[in-house]
Formats: sequence, C-alpha cells, structure tokens
Amino acid sequence: MAKKNPEGFKEALKLFKESARIVPAYGSFLRKHGVNPVKVNSYADFVKVPATDKPHYLRAFDFFDLFPKSKVPPMISASSGSSGKPFYWPRGEEQEKVGGRQHERIFRDIFGVKKEDRTLVVVCFSMGTWIAGSFTMTSVRWLEKQGYNISVITPSIEKEDAVNILRDLAPIFDRIILAGYPPFLRDVIEEARAQKVNIKNLRLNLLFAGENFSEKYRAIIHQISGIKNGFNGFSGSVSIYGTADAGAIGHETPATILIRRTAFENKSFAKTLGLDSFIPTIVQYDPRHVFFEMAEGELLFTARAGIPLMRYNIHDTGRIIGHEDMRVILKKANILDRARALGFEKWKSPFIFLGARSDVATTFYALNIYPENIKVGLERKNVYKFVTGKFIAYTRLFRNGRDQKLFIEVELARGVKPAPKLLAKIRQSVFEGLTSKNMEYRKLNRSIGAKALPNIILAQFGDPRFVVRKSKHKWSKR
Repeated sequence: MAKKNPEGFKEALKLFKESARIVPAYGSFLRKHGVNPVKVNSYADFVKVPATDKPHYLRAFDFFDLFPKSKVPPMISASSGSSGKPFYWPRGEEQEKVGGRQHERIFRDIFGVKKEDRTLVVVCFSMGTWIAGSFTMTSVRWLEKQGYNISVITPSIEKEDAVNILRDLAPIFDRIILAGYPPFLRDVIEEARAQKVNIKNLRLNLLFAGENFSEKYRAIIHQISGIKNGFNGFSGSVSIYGTADAGAIGHETPATILIRRTAFENKSFAKTLGLDSFIPTIVQYDPRHVFFEMAEGELLFTARAGIPLMRYNIHDTGRIIGHEDMRVILKKANILDRARALGFEKWKSPFIFLGARSDVATTFYALNIYPENIKVGLERKNVYKFVTGKFIAYTRLFRNGRDQKLFIEVELARGVKPAPKLLAKIRQSVFEGLTSKNMEYRKLNRSIGAKALPNIILAQFGDPRFVVRKSKHKWSKR
C-alpha cells in the first residue's frame, strides 16, 4: 500500500511544478543541480530536491528572475538578517489575502470580534520597511472589505502616540486590539497606567509577534492591562509566527496556549513533547498555504510567497507534530478534554514548536544562554514589579582571556531606584532562573562556582539603552 502524502503536499507540488516552469531563477537552480521537475511527482521525489536559502538561491540570482515571469509584486518590505545587509521581500494581493484570513481567524474565532463590533486595531509594530506593521495594517484593511466594522491606526513604536490613542480614541470603540512586540506593548501599557489612562475599562486583546515569551509574562501583561479572557482564560492574547520571507505563517490558539502552560507546569508532560527547560512558542498553521518539513533539526517550508519559496531554509529550528499525533499525546496526558473545550477539534491543523535561535543567545564559556533563560528570573513573584522585563546580556574577557564574566544590564521599573538589596535580590533570582532552565549553565556553575554568577547592572527606567528606536529590543550584544 502506497504511503499517504503529508497534508499540504498536493499544493506544494503544484507550486513546485509551476515555479520550475515560470520562475526563471528556480528553473536555473534546478538545472544547476541536475533536477528534472517532470520526474518529481511524489513526496519521496520532493524531499530529494535541494533546499533553497538566502545565500545559495535568493542572492545567487538576478532579483527580477526570482518572480513568476519576472514580474515584481507591488508591496515591498525588507529584512536585514544576520549579515546586516537588507534583503527585499515583495508581496501582492494573494499574500495579503492569506494574511487577512489568518487575522480573521484570530479576531473572530479567538478574540470573539463580531462584524458589527466597532473595533480599533492599534498597530505598535515598526512601520518603515519592516513587514510586521504594514502587513498587520493591510490585513485589517482586508477585513474591512469583508464587512467588518474595523479601523486601524499605526502609531508604530512611538510610545507617546500609542498612549494618546488609548486615552483619547480607544474608549469610543467596542473592541481594542493592541498589536506589537511583547516588550514594547508592556512599555505602552505601563506608560498608559502611569498617565492614569483607564485601560482596564477597554475591552482589550493583545496581538504579539517577533519573539518568544513565557506564560508567566503573558499572565503579567494580562494582569496589568486588565484583559478579560474568553475560553476560560486562554484567549486574551495571541502570538503570530511570521517572517519577512513569507508573511504570517501560523499563530497560537487556545489549545496551543494550554499545551504551553501545561508544559511549563509539568516536567513530565514537557518531556513527553520532547522539551527540556526551554518551552518554545507553539503555533498551528495551514499546510495548504505553508508546507513544512524538517531537515537536520531545521524547518524547511514551501510557500506561495511574493517570491515563491521551495523547500526554503530560514534556519529556524523546531519540531512539527501533526494534529492526530497531538491528540494521542494529549489523551495520554489526560488533558484532551480540556483541549477540546478550547477548540482543539476546530483547529484541525499541525503544530510547530519553534526552537531557540542561537543568533540571539549570549555565549558564556562556550555555552548558549538564551533570553528565555534570563527572563525566568526577572518574572518571579518577588522581582517582576521592580523591573520592566527588558535586559541586555553580554560577556567580557578578563585576565588576558583566561576568565570570562557574564553581564546583564536590567532596566528598573518606573519610580524604582537602584539599591544594594534590590541588586542582590535580582541577581539571586536571575541565577536561580538560569540554573533551573539551562542544564549546561547548571553544570558550569558546579564546575567553576562563583565565576559563573551573573553580574547585574541596574539601569534606571527610560535609560536610552532600552528605548526601542527601530524595530525590536535587542536582548544581547557582542
């Protein structure tokens, strides 16, 4: 009996055949690697096709040849990538329609927004050349064309403008959706509270993207913003997994949030999912629009993006779990009934577990310390009220390179003054978080003792080092 093709492969194969025929660069790429697209007809054939990536495909061919019939779509965003040299990502109506439908699923099915609700979406993602802000804006405009009574305003990362909107404009709307990077949205909400804006009277939901955060962080930001949850507390906020390469790829659902929370609380369940101390972002995606594969621990995807992407390696690590496989896991863990109550059967799509990215880690004695490992200590009950949650980690060499020290600059909350006792409390909390969440750090601490302790530097609220000026907050520096 022939093995069944993975869900979404039919659409991926159609795109592959089409791109081989009408995308000049991809046709050349296949010929260069000796691939005859006529002979690629099964999944077993498809996985033998060489993967593409930015240096070996996108930058290796003429820009115009990357598009069907060399025609560039009308909207262009940029990404800098690890090299710092921008790459430009056009997209057209087809990609924005997919994004619009994804936002509709989030707004309608998770946030409970009705077409007749007067809804205001406040976009606090960077605008400029970055994709998140303009993509969210065009997705909202698409929703308006489908009959939703929805409006959008784009303060971008201007905190003062965002607070003014929450104070002066938001109260006349039925529903408010505040969209942005998690640390910046917390900044906006804290500033609004400091200015006596009664945000708890708003019917507010949060739309995140751009980075991983813990369930403790979600609880903190829900508490300070007075979010009123549906789905028994699992629908106040949603994080989107998106890239400049392909736009919005997947998003959280109440079921994925339940899975994350259970993994945070239950080490045995986390182990069942193949997780250790790092609990990743978990999203669901539509394989008809984005077809994912795993190759050597990295995610490959095939998508009808503005630049059609075949077996494209963005160098994100992770894991894919099918809906039926997840059903089995949840049943064994005795939480399937809870997941069903949260719409598990409604979103019958695969799950992606997004791994930690080494390019945002701090290297300390040859081990990687991820931002998530440090965030744990700053989110503890006896610490989080004294800090904003933002920090910058880095290492420095001493004694002619024989010793290395880990430094963590931490921004204090509004009105909090640096003090020796507070410094000691934060240092101990961060140390305990590191030892509990990073096995390699725990081993290092046993080996070198006090040398492994983090050096905490407290910065006053509003310190220029912590002001977001372009896009996202940088958690580490070299």
